[in-house]
Amino acid sequence: MPFPRSAFLEKTALNPDIYGPFWICTTLVFLSASLGNLASYLSYAAGSGSDEHWHYNIDVVSWAAAIFYGYVAVVPLVLFFLLRYLQVSAGLVQLWCLYGYSLAVYIPISFISVVPLNLLRWLIVLGATAISCVFLGFNLRAQITDGHEMWFPVTLGAVLLQAGLGVLLKLYFFT
Repeated sequence: MPFPRSAFLEKTALNPDIYGPFWICTTLVFLSASLGNLASYLSYAAGSGSDEHWHYNIDVVSWAAAIFYGYVAVVPLVLFFLLRYLQVSAGLVQLWCLYGYSLAVYIPISFISVVPLNLLRWLIVLGATAISCVFLGFNLRAQITDGHEMWFPVTLGAVLLQAGLGVLLKLYFFT
């Protein structure tokens, strides 16, 4: 996934979709909420020497929806207007498609992150985040370098936001 023979945006240029990104986000909302609660319970059960009772957190569903749908909707929209300002040709639906599919790696990682070992969770999420960042950075760079010298700061900013999302997922859902 991180080093395709041709750029994802090139492959989807004529027919970008938003069904995949929508369903990837929807899947991530429910997986991160349910498996995040399961991970919390397993961590509680592994160290259950206290008198406190474990409680599920239903609020994570709302937060997961806001995080995933918000991220996939707003970040590409801002990037689209930034690229327009820089006079770089990029389609909004293509960017939504790219950002949505860049999160697909977190679906299997959600299952693996249930393991109640915090160091292992960090390594798993950071590995997935690295794959996601490389996928996003590679494809944005291919799109932006065709017409602008500002490709590096724009791509770096997008990759740093993606890395921030990965860290947020670990800290909020799998602690």
